[in-house]
Amino acid sequence: MVGTSYDADIVIVGAGPSGLVAALEGLLAGARVVNLEKRDGPTWSRAGTLYPRVLEIFRSRGIVDRFLDRAHAVQGDPISRFGVWAGMEPLQYRYLDTPYPYVVMMPQIETEKVLADCVLERGGDIRLRHDVFDLVQDGDGVTVRFRVDGGAEQSLRARYVVGADGKQSVVRRLAGIGFEGHDARRTAINVDANIDLPFDHVTNAFFNDAGWGMAYPLRRGLSRFVVIDRQTMDDGRIDPPDAESALAMLRRVHGTDYGIASIHQITRFGDATYCADRLRNGRVFIVGESVRVHYPASGIGMQFCIQDAFNLGWKLGRVAAGHSPAALLDSYEEERLPEVRRMLDMVRQQTAIQFRFDAETNALKTYFRERLLPLPDVNRSLAEDLSGLAVRYEAAPDAAPVVGRRLPAIAVADDGTGPRTALDLACDGAFLLLDLTGADVSAVAAPNPHVRVAGTAGPTRHPELAGVGAVFVRPDGHVAWASASGLAAGVPDEAWSGWFAG
Repeated sequence: MVGTSYDADIVIVGAGPSGLVAALEGLLAGARVVNLEKRDGPTWSRAGTLYPRVLEIFRSRGIVDRFLDRAHAVQGDPISRFGVWAGMEPLQYRYLDTPYPYVVMMPQIETEKVLADCVLERGGDIRLRHDVFDLVQDGDGVTVRFRVDGGAEQSLRARYVVGADGKQSVVRRLAGIGFEGHDARRTAINVDANIDLPFDHVTNAFFNDAGWGMAYPLRRGLSRFVVIDRQTMDDGRIDPPDAESALAMLRRVHGTDYGIASIHQITRFGDATYCADRLRNGRVFIVGESVRVHYPASGIGMQFCIQDAFNLGWKLGRVAAGHSPAALLDSYEEERLPEVRRMLDMVRQQTAIQFRFDAETNALKTYFRERLLPLPDVNRSLAEDLSGLAVRYEAAPDAAPVVGRRLPAIAVADDGTGPRTALDLACDGAFLLLDLTGADVSAVAAPNPHVRVAGTAGPTRHPELAGVGAVFVRPDGHVAWASASGLAAGVPDEAWSGWFAG
């Protein structure tokens, strides 16, 4: 479906994590993708973690070790098996059913560098200092207008455009997509100081009458100290404080300034909350912070941005490359907008507690931290929500519980290449027909060249798969169909109806 009238199948405005993940997926499906980025490269930013579901996503594309290796090179010991909810710890990830029951501490700038390398290696085209100022769409495509380094107007013609250009998104505005919400009412600060973390574990969170604090490493010799200062959190200021004021906040809330003598950066951020009223207008889509703005509660923002881009990217790539029908694109908004709204509610639930320090609320927080968080079921539920592991896309009322959910990383039969899981079978973006009974599937024919057939070494005992003999899995790892019988009993056409073109 490559037409001579198009400069690219997909133009993505932005080359942050969301834009790069969308590009990776489009390229994997065979589409021609160009990223237009206003910046001159990755810049320092607030996000500093990779959560279990994102690590699973990277594993399913064969690139997770690159992130883990980079994190270890930058941090030394980047693994945290504990997290926070509403600023309270310990939220324990060890209860999660995933190969990655932990959070990786890694600055967003490093995540962007790894993603950019992956995009370029896959044949992507990342163009820096390209400032998009207009786009016009018609029934066949979209014309994107931009300037390079402030020079003369230029343009590209694409089948589809993705706006991954942040909270001030030009693409969102030009597409006429609404963005409703409120500005920050309360603020916090990050002090990124040029010292090693003065603790023996990588996440440290607490609250007291003066406010809330947290500390974690960004890289060797650089640590982040987070402060919600009760005295100044609602003073209406937007600009970050100077060094003297920031250190005074640390002393007030943390009880010490840790002897900080050199500061890399101070940032202020707040509880501003905005959400797009839709994720698409015709051939134009938005992802990431172009979709939502919120307080970075528990560090989940980038995690959900990546999951949005992953959902859109493989679908858009397949449609642009002619492998799937255009109707598949409708499912992006249908699946992800409810998750965006649910995530914003999760943030509101946390800020309603985290930004209050009166005696009654602190008593409630103490009870929650000491009596409820230690309960395994409470930990598991909160961690699944924050990670995105709890997501279930719409399924028929009579469908098995696993339909719509991501398939757990269950072991598959060894084909001579060594132990593998279902995650490892999707590295080329294939669909998967998986027999869970332990039967020999060597005689089962794939219904389409984009479908891989595999089986488990024996019956799986995963609770969500109780009574399930076979599943049809999408390229993003979510189950589209399940049967009580194994593949030997046959697979009806409706299992994959609507996923393939022609």
